[in-house]
Amino acid sequence: MLDIALIGAGPVGATVAALLADHGLSVAVFEARGGPSNDQRTLALSHASRGFLEEARAWPAASATPIASIHISQQGGPGRTVIEASDQGLPALGYTVPFGALEASLQARLRESPVEVAFGQSCEAITVTRDAATLRFASGREAQAKLLVLADGGANSSRIPGISYETKDYGQLALTAAVRTDRATLGRAYERFTPLGPVALLPVEERFALVWTATPEEAKRLMALEEGAFLAALQEHFGDRAGRFVSAGPRAAFPLRLRTVNSTVALRTVIVGNAAQALHPIAGQGLNLGLRDAVELVEAITATAPDALGSDAMLFAYRDARRRDAARGVAFTDFLVSAFADRRRIPTWLRGLALAALDVVPPARQLLADRMIHGAPAP
Repeated sequence: MLDIALIGAGPVGATVAALLADHGLSVAVFEARGGPSNDQRTLALSHASRGFLEEARAWPAASATPIASIHISQQGGPGRTVIEASDQGLPALGYTVPFGALEASLQARLRESPVEVAFGQSCEAITVTRDAATLRFASGREAQAKLLVLADGGANSSRIPGISYETKDYGQLALTAAVRTDRATLGRAYERFTPLGPVALLPVEERFALVWTATPEEAKRLMALEEGAFLAALQEHFGDRAGRFVSAGPRAAFPLRLRTVNSTVALRTVIVGNAAQALHPIAGQGLNLGLRDAVELVEAITATAPDALGSDAMLFAYRDARRRDAARGVAFTDFLVSAFADRRRIPTWLRGLALAALDVVPPARQLLADRMIHGAPAP
């Protein structure tokens, strides 16, 4: 019997496995995909997340672009603020990393560890008793474990009795593309709030990763534009604070929803990452929150005697440790989406005043900086 079985070899599941690799536990990771993904996304990782990945010996240093500052503004109104890494005494507020680079770094770490990573293992059934979790895969393989960790984006959560989700559809799509301007990025990220949703530019080497939130109808129109017309639309919508947009790579779009699980623990089971909470990408909180899940789960596991792995006491300790941070992360992103998109809820002038206050009231700016850097108020 395994000590720990993880379903899902994405960044959160692989980080759990990497952090456990040197603790003398039998750990196996099962992934439905046949091999590495072809995910082209750019990930935004906080300063704290870099520390977690360094601890896991999986930080992709050569592929990471430092974020030196974040410029926050709103369309059609006054007020703006800039958060600088230098003001925080840090080399960077966070980093952008290609998904593939982080995935490769984590898999390289796991290959040199005792952890088994089994690709092409699509789970067909999960049976959980007081004694163990039993997994059956389409390949015919079966596995038993004292503790089951679901880090699969929610694909198998419905197989666990009592687990359900609450979903809030924002009625928006996120359009993504790599874009270039006629200026150097200088490591500056931009978050611009508009009535249709936020627009983010994240520095990736000498280009930006664009995340443009729009209604489904507007996103469909933008996806259909040829490159020149798309760049003109982006310039009009975003303005010239990052320079003149000169090129755009292939575009993709995906729906935006907030989805939260009713409980992050069940009998001999823990649910982490996007399987526990899938957030709007505003302010780049989702993966960083998932990595904090990973770190605290590993702390709970390593603080537990081997014969008590998966016990109610261990599971409830983890749940209680994560509850406050997870709730704050969900509330923070949901508030930003509604506050800056719904002009009826908070008037433009009041939002502008709030942004201006962030620029001149150090404690207020520090609270926002702590959320960006640490994911929570600094200890």
